[in-house]
Amino acid sequence: MRKLYLFLLALLPSLALAQQASKPVGIFSKDTLKIGEQVQYILVHKHPAEQEVILPSDKYDFSPFELVRKAFFPTSTSGDTSTDSAVYTLRTFATYSNQQLALPVYVLHQQDTLEIFAPSRAVHLRQLVQEVKEPLQLKANLKLAPVEKRFNWPELLLWVLAILTFLSLIWLVFGQSIRRRYKLYQLKKDNVYFSSRFNAHKDRFEKTGALISIEKGVSLWKNYLTKLEDSAINSFTTKEIVEFYNNDEEINTALRICDKAIYGNLQSEFEGEANLALSMLRRVAKDRYRTHRELTKHART
Repeated sequence: MRKLYLFLLALLPSLALAQQASKPVGIFSKDTLKIGEQVQYILVHKHPAEQEVILPSDKYDFSPFELVRKAFFPTSTSGDTSTDSAVYTLRTFATYSNQQLALPVYVLHQQDTLEIFAPSRAVHLRQLVQEVKEPLQLKANLKLAPVEKRFNWPELLLWVLAILTFLSLIWLVFGQSIRRRYKLYQLKKDNVYFSSRFNAHKDRFEKTGALISIEKGVSLWKNYLTKLEDSAINSFTTKEIVEFYNNDEEINTALRICDKAIYGNLQSEFEGEANLALSMLRRVAKDRYRTHRELTKHART
């Protein structure tokens, strides 16, 4: 008996608060709707300004409806009365005709929370299919639907990988031969260019005796051997060039005759020797070309 008395004493503040709190009002924006169609439910609650009220959040169970979105509005106060409101956009996929909903508001008072429901409101589900015939008749549609053509990137990637793999195998098997043939082609092309230009300078010197032709011929010879030997011969002195070729007597003689003709300005006295010196330089260049060509042909790496 004592326990019941204590329970009633604890319940009295909540009962008093429930009598003072007014019910919220909830209405649907329309009376009928179709399956999946959206409808708004407006919830409004007026209460004393000193009360703290909470409206349902998106965690609330809106069955038989589903919450699509919600919109809360700031509390408005006029005198001693405050108004809280929210609009819930709902939809339903349930198939029964009348569907009802009653949302609560939560009134906070000290350590208690009072749940006050709005009067239940109903909407009518509009049935689009009035009669279902058994068995169902399937409607055939044999018309082809246009499909957007898409580029097959995976197939392109496979082709690229296949081509790269094939080229890598070709290079692995024939790479050394390809490099050797290309090197021989470069050697021959450079030699043909050198021979043509050098012979032109030599012929011009034989016809005119101009020392500039000797100078250009020697410069062309040095530049050609620089590329052929892969060494900076065009920056060497005559002595350094002779030492580079292991004191070759023919190179030594030819370069010294050319130096005397160019720097000593001895045109008539050394014209015959200069012609011979240019022929010797041409022969040296030809011999070095043949040597490098044979080395390239028999190269293993």
